[in-house]
Amino acid sequence: MPPGAGDVGETREGVALSAWDKAGVDFQIQQHHEDIRKKLKTNVMALSAEQFEELVSNLFRKMGFREVSRTRLSGDGGIDIRGTMMTIGNGVIRTELAVQVKRWKRNVQAPIVQEVRGSLGAHEQGCIVTTSDFSSGAREEACKPDKAPISLVDGKELINLMLEYQIGVRRKEVPLFELQESLLDDGESDDD
Repeated sequence: MPPGAGDVGETREGVALSAWDKAGVDFQIQQHHEDIRKKLKTNVMALSAEQFEELVSNLFRKMGFREVSRTRLSGDGGIDIRGTMMTIGNGVIRTELAVQVKRWKRNVQAPIVQEVRGSLGAHEQGCIVTTSDFSSGAREEACKPDKAPISLVDGKELINLMLEYQIGVRRKEVPLFELQESLLDDGESDDD
């Protein structure tokens, strides 16, 4: 029997820890997080286009963008959200960002990247956020030399950012017991 796979005892539900711990606690946590990612993606896909824009706006606010605003639903030139990031290094750097969001199941193609680039203001940088992925042509177009680069956030990255900034989820701390070196050690310091 592998280490840690022995019967540790009964839980409140009457299932021995060894029955639950087939692949280790880390694996079980990983599986739980993957289930949460899938459910979160399903919830995002159920949003209306307007709700999805609001979700991405909230994400950019939590990421530190200021003056985040949604554009009009029509006549926006392909830009759905605008925001400003102020960073301080050796000086203050102001980054204006123009974002297009796509709650799609199909991949975003190169013409969408070109459309976003063509809609940028004089000092704006572009970003496309999608629930799907980007074609290889879109990825190539986004980083063409001598053209304004366009940041791409695919569905997997979007869900990871939502987890990181706790949008649609909350972080739960789980108490975990560890063995002490001695059974006589009460865990308190002897520094008195």
